[in-house]
Amino acid sequence: MKLEVSSKHVKLRLILTILFFLIAVAAFTVGVLSIGRKYPGHQTIEAKTDAEALLYNKAVGFRYYLDGSSNQIKRGINALTEVYTPLLSAAYKELDHQNTYTGVIGLATINRNMGTELVVSSRLYDILKDAYARTLEKKGFNMFAGALYKEWESILILEDPQDFDPSNSAFQAQRIAAIAAMVNDLDNFKLEFVNDEIHSVRLTVSQKYLDFCRENEIDAPVLDLNILRDAYRLDMIAQGLSEAGYTDGYLYTAEGLVLNMSSRVLGYDLYTLEGTTETVYASIQVGGPFGANTLTAFGMGSSYSYRTTNPVYYRSRYFNVQTGDFSNIILSVTVIGNGISAVDAVLIDTELNNLTTEAQVADYAATLETRGLLVSYTLQSDNN
Repeated sequence: MKLEVSSKHVKLRLILTILFFLIAVAAFTVGVLSIGRKYPGHQTIEAKTDAEALLYNKAVGFRYYLDGSSNQIKRGINALTEVYTPLLSAAYKELDHQNTYTGVIGLATINRNMGTELVVSSRLYDILKDAYARTLEKKGFNMFAGALYKEWESILILEDPQDFDPSNSAFQAQRIAAIAAMVNDLDNFKLEFVNDEIHSVRLTVSQKYLDFCRENEIDAPVLDLNILRDAYRLDMIAQGLSEAGYTDGYLYTAEGLVLNMSSRVLGYDLYTLEGTTETVYASIQVGGPFGANTLTAFGMGSSYSYRTTNPVYYRSRYFNVQTGDFSNIILSVTVIGNGISAVDAVLIDTELNNLTTEAQVADYAATLETRGLLVSYTLQSDNN
């Protein structure tokens, strides 16, 4: 069979072909350009890569409200990145109690140089003073409880932790109780604020504590901001951003901590537990500035947790630091307060979590509400 191609309307077909090609190119170009286009609203700000702390961008999330054209917003993001990067770096590295970093004197440096006077940054100096004062109050936080937190973390990360749970192991129960007693004897620790002008500090530890650690094969750092580490990070970064003139944004963590620096209204999710699945059951709108924190018996974000079976107890990093044990009353609790810091939000949640009866929780929550705080909680008894 002979195939014949019509030669009619060649010019028209050529014009249409060129036209369709141009339309395709234009559509492709518009699509490519729209990928990078920015629109007014909250923008995600990420710090620059740091070879010494590859995961530090995961520790804190930062969203900031920017308005204007796409190019103006992009310039705003770039400007914020330059400000945010050193602030996040300092907050991450200085509050790390285990790892040291080049040119940084942080908690890990202090832990490795006990008995030596060290000069720290003004912000870390203020945090240490605040943490020390809160430790002396004995209301659920202890900056010298590194050994106790490490002991619980060594259980929480196990694939099958049941045999090592204190409810099933008399040895582990006695060990945790002994560590709790030792770290809560504050005579074992001395944090001196040597010079307010140059921000120098010195940490010393008793021989009694050192002997206890050696006898029990404990190698945990002494200074550890534990449950307040993330909160201090957020407060530290927020202070730096505010000083640089940036207040129209919010900082957050995967564990449910939020610090809204602006007056804008934000949505905040409240959590409960259905079986073994974490589920959002309500979202509320809250005007800022505010600090908010959610604490759950079952852990959130990157937190390790597990549940014993007989009886049912939830285990997470939120134990009572004075006893090393759990009250087993609160299932989840959220505190939101206008004008309160991230640290205050976490500590209020912790105080509620450490109460030993449902009546105590209800009474304290009512008291907090008279102070203008929003308190929402669920009880373990409602879930069993």
